Amino acid sequence: MTAALPRTTAPPPSLTRRLWFGWVVFWAGFFTMTMSPALVLHSALAPTARTLRSWMWPWARFIYGMSGFRVETVYRAPLPPGPVVFASNHVNSLDIPAAMLGLPRPFLYMARHELRKWPLVGWVLEKSACLFIRRDNPRQAVADLQRAAERIRGGDSVLLFPEGGRSHAHTLEPFMSGPFVLAIRAGVPVVPMTLVGQAGIMSQTDKTAWPGTTWCVIGEPISTDGLQRGDAAELSARVRKVIEAELAGAEA
Repeated sequence: MTAALPRTTAPPPSLTRRLWFGWVVFWAGFFTMTMSPALVLHSALAPTARTLRSWMWPWARFIYGMSGFRVETVYRAPLPPGPVVFASNHVNSLDIPAAMLGLPRPFLYMARHELRKWPLVGWVLEKSACLFIRRDNPRQAVADLQRAAERIRGGDSVLLFPEGGRSHAHTLEPFMSGPFVLAIRAGVPVVPMTLVGQAGIMSQTDKTAWPGTTWCVIGEPISTDGLQRGDAAELSARVRKVIEAELAGAEA
């Protein structure tokens, strides 16, 4: 890890930091509302990862720029050619814009089905190239993973959060097996991605935020060649170990 690391603890509560949180929420909402129609219209013509990135990269840049946030990318190894499954820790609602700015290639976002019910956000995700998975219906989940695997084999990379929910800290929740079953089904490498410093710029639990830097650490790709569905747990453990090591190194 580099010498200059962002803080890894949430901004302490204060009036200034709570006002800054409101500032971040305002600009996130403003740019989401103003840019979403163009993304939806473009996606109707070309529902691809490139279309998603063409609108969500500037969306993320505007939000981070107005909020005083930065993203720096660190490569532990070069990205392999072709599509991959990015598996990242999930800290807060800023993870998607951070990934958009930190990752060098287009990707699809696979979200839990419940997000379809969110006002505006659910509508945008449904009308763009994002993918959904039902975690409460095993049969439907298998079908969702199959559709996602087909998109990956077609050339699109996918970003998933194996925790399935936000930790709001630089710690990891238990991993789900779905992302790793997907990578095995698609026959593509898994690239561990660690967002370091993300909890240090915003706390949704305390409603605080403060300018700072997030490091997007892209790990060494892990091959899925020769793996079967039953190997998903071992693959999950390998990815988790990489992310845990990055977080522990940042806090040392």
